[in-house]
Amino acid sequence: MANQPDIIAIKIDHDKCTECRMCYVVCREINFNAVIIDTGPQHLHEIDMDRCVYPRCTVCLMYCPAEGSIVESESGRSLVPPAADAWTDEKRFPRRA
Repeated sequence: MANQPDIIAIKIDHDKCTECRMCYVVCREINFNAVIIDTGPQHLHEIDMDRCVYPRCTVCLMYCPAEGSIVESESGRSLVPPAADAWTDEKRFPRRA
């Protein structure tokens, strides 16, 4: 695909996350495995930026029920519910032909 946007780092805001694991489940379902469980004592969800391809994939944003829990790392912009520019046909996953 031409003109693919650059990868943008995203993270989970643990103050707003409900730990429902929907992001983890859907990311595993599509075999990206970018949402991981931290090995620390609290076992929080984290986003592995070596695997995450946001904004090319927005599946975790579509399934997350906790408003403001996934944000852009640099700007802090909330992505849940997904921003209008994150939910477009060319960015939607899975891609339509």
